[in-house]
Amino acid sequence: MMPPAAHPGPLNPDPGIWLVGAKGMLGRQLALEFEKRKFVFFASDQEVDICRRQSLQDFARGKKIGWMVNCAAYTAVDRAESEPEKALAINAAGVENLSRLAAEMGARLIHFSSDYVFAGDQKEPYRENAQPRPFSRYGWSKWQGEIKLAAHHDAFFLFRISWLYGVYGPNFVHTMLRIFQEKETARVVNDQFGSPTYAAALAENIAGLIGADSGRCGVYHYCDGGAITWFDFASHIMDLALEFGMIPKKIPLVAVSTSAYPTAAVRPRYSVLDSGKAVRELGFQVRDWRMNLKCFFLEKARLKDSP
Repeated sequence: MMPPAAHPGPLNPDPGIWLVGAKGMLGRQLALEFEKRKFVFFASDQEVDICRRQSLQDFARGKKIGWMVNCAAYTAVDRAESEPEKALAINAAGVENLSRLAAEMGARLIHFSSDYVFAGDQKEPYRENAQPRPFSRYGWSKWQGEIKLAAHHDAFFLFRISWLYGVYGPNFVHTMLRIFQEKETARVVNDQFGSPTYAAALAENIAGLIGADSGRCGVYHYCDGGAITWFDFASHIMDLALEFGMIPKKIPLVAVSTSAYPTAAVRPRYSVLDSGKAVRELGFQVRDWRMNLKCFFLEKARLKDSP
């Protein structure tokens, strides 16, 4: 799928933003960022069913919306292997509904896809023009969503992201913190390469994009700087967790191969994304993954200490 040309200018001059999926990991982070910047926005979550056009239309009625940001997604990678219809309903049909509605309302639409749309057989970071070839049903559903998005609206921003984590909701970092407290050892895959994406940093960039009223629509890749394995990530998580007093002690980490840790869905062996286009064309800030992981622990510590 080729990215469309930059849109010539504002579609709907009204600053209102519709944040779809506002109670998820990224949605909550974006809501905080929008509040900080005093953006006018409307938030919806599961009470608005993106798989039903009528539900979306009912929520949008009477609201002046210039931007739609879709954080609603089916993200259960392994479960998608046994319930592909549900994954497709949310990640493809739901995205089609949002794309059609955004076009009707004259609103720009921001949507998030995944590194799992790629096979993982490259040896250099994936750029936006790389051909998707997903191996998992989750990856397939996200790719179909990309196709539906582009088929019905040209004023969209599609961001493929990888290894998303943040202080809200389940993710790899929270899983590791739990394991470090409950287990005597941890086995972590050491032959899958990728880049983490810190939700708070992504939210800052997305808010900046909206604040600038950017019309440079198209397909973009975004993740933190650096290429690591899950084992590398886990090792650094443990070091920082100990530093911040979130675990009582270090435990042995055992590096294992993908074959020694079978999962229902096939993961890409290499899914590092090239964020260069987002930096050049949108002015995104990309920080090293270690720096962002430290920021995560600082953010988590603040939440723990807040009344």
